[in-house]
Amino acid sequence: IMAPAPRDEAHTEATRTQLQALAISTEQDAAKAADASTRQQKQMQAATIRARLRDGDFDVGDRVLLSVRGDSTISDTVTVRAGRIIKLENLPDISLQGVLRSELQDYLTPQLSRYIKRPDVQTTSLVRVAVMGAVAKPGYYQVPADLALADAIMTAGGPTSTADVDRTQVKRGNDVIYGSELLGQEVAKGATLDQLNIRPGDQILIGEKHHTPWGVIASIVGISAGLISTAVVLTRHK
Repeated sequence: IMAPAPRDEAHTEATRTQLQALAISTEQDAAKAADASTRQQKQMQAATIRARLRDGDFDVGDRVLLSVRGDSTISDTVTVRAGRIIKLENLPDISLQGVLRSELQDYLTPQLSRYIKRPDVQTTSLVRVAVMGAVAKPGYYQVPADLALADAIMTAGGPTSTADVDRTQVKRGNDVIYGSELLGQEVAKGATLDQLNIRPGDQILIGEKHHTPWGVIASIVGISAGLISTAVVLTRHK
């Protein structure tokens, strides 16, 4: 079982105050956007932030690396179940409804202090994302939410030789949450999955370089040349 990762102040998850401010600024950016694509992306990002503030960060299937030291030591990877609850051995269900990742440790401490004397709680929140496209090992990965997006791509083996990372997108279903231009700006800042408001099941799609299909073009040119020659011969025999 993995132990929770040490806290990195540069990569801590967004607080409620930060998300509230980000929701407002993102909505303002959407209103000022010059093109429809950027406006739509900003609107979807703002809606995701509002949903986080309302419902919390934890969805069914998410996992949490949990370490609790007190009268006894609990070290486990727990999965969020239906109803946004987690189950710990010999303890009642604990609801994570409305809880942000940044609030989890402080939230669980009083919850567990009912059953464990002076619990020392440490957590690492994992989020399940798809890393697809031009990477060595495309697939779904459970990664820490405070992981930089560039590091999440490396989890899948990194870009292939045909990758064009400047064409990377983030999609949610069929919707583009971050186009390559907006995403590039965030990656340059070292944005984490949490800061990008990545939700479970989102897809990080690494683009591929455009290749000119010279073999196909040569075949087409050859066929065209043959047809022209045939046409010329037929014309001469008329």
